[in-house]
Amino acid sequence: MLLEDALSDFGLPIKAVTDYTKRHPFYKVFKVHGSVNWARIVDNEILSQNPKHDWSVTHEWIQRAAELSVTDNYALCSSCPTAVVDGRPAFPAIAIPVEKEKTFECPSSLIEELKTWLPETTKTLVIGWRATEEHFLNLLKAHLRPGLLFHVVAGNLQDADEVQVRIHRALMNKPPRHVSAGDKGFTDFILSGDAENFLAM
Repeated sequence: MLLEDALSDFGLPIKAVTDYTKRHPFYKVFKVHGSVNWARIVDNEILSQNPKHDWSVTHEWIQRAAELSVTDNYALCSSCPTAVVDGRPAFPAIAIPVEKEKTFECPSSLIEELKTWLPETTKTLVIGWRATEEHFLNLLKAHLRPGLLFHVVAGNLQDADEVQVRIHRALMNKPPRHVSAGDKGFTDFILSGDAENFLAM
């Protein structure tokens, strides 16, 4: 939740899922794989004797997993584990990125909004992403414009080089203007001034 904390420091607290893109004219945060503080409302009735106790409901959801009706109604939550949000049954809205995944764990309205912003993008900073998820690469391929500037931040140069190759391969129809990489890690990327240099390009 580093992005949420940073936005809060700028006077932009995230209090609802729509705040990620609607609260400020140019700060837009898209979390296509969900978030640790996101939940989806569940249509099923809670049968537990402790319907407001997160762990009791969590154990119930595990036992009833096959019959759960998880809606597309997203909400923010502060409890852990995520099982009840404002008295409503809920299910964690977070996904582990995998290569063959075909859907995003994100409201469809935000994905549609992301598609409208991608063609306006001029620079892309890749931090700790391996660039292996086919569906996300296809989204970029379909909506990014040619000639982007890319910079890859990875823990070592071999990983960074592999990400560069995957990006070039995925965007062959819209080749980037420049793809650079560093092996300093994110903290060093910031403290060394490389981040400022990239943003100033």
